[in-house]
Amino acid sequence: MTTTRTRIVARYNETDKMGIVHHSQYVNWFEVARTDWVRQFGLSFRQIEERGLMLPVIGIRVRYHASARFDDAVIVETSMKDYDTIKLSFNYRIIREEDGQLLVDGYSEHCWTDDRMRPVSLRKKDPELNRLLSQEKECR
Repeated sequence: MTTTRTRIVARYNETDKMGIVHHSQYVNWFEVARTDWVRQFGLSFRQIEERGLMLPVIGIRVRYHASARFDDAVIVETSMKDYDTIKLSFNYRIIREEDGQLLVDGYSEHCWTDDRMRPVSLRKKDPELNRLLSQEKECR
């Protein structure tokens, strides 16, 4: 199974008055890392959308263990949790680079849709992308 590692440095505008990263930012970091995970297949979300596919979020879970602070470098580890040709989910772990402390973990759930937001089977809509994701699932 492929796990990508995305490095992010906490920006000042992502923090509260105390210099602590606001809890909502971790979901944004999940999205940045998910975009990097997709790139490993030589695709971008833009290219996927040009194929008439969307991948909206249908669920998200975030567990907070410790806080990141302004200017902390973090690593977001992203891997595929599950895939069934219609739904796709990802696991995330956000770790402070300096000391390796787990800050946040969680997952997101998505559904493949057409451009009118109707669920579709990737097996039928895009067999090549389905093959890539199915191979990834077999590696788990």
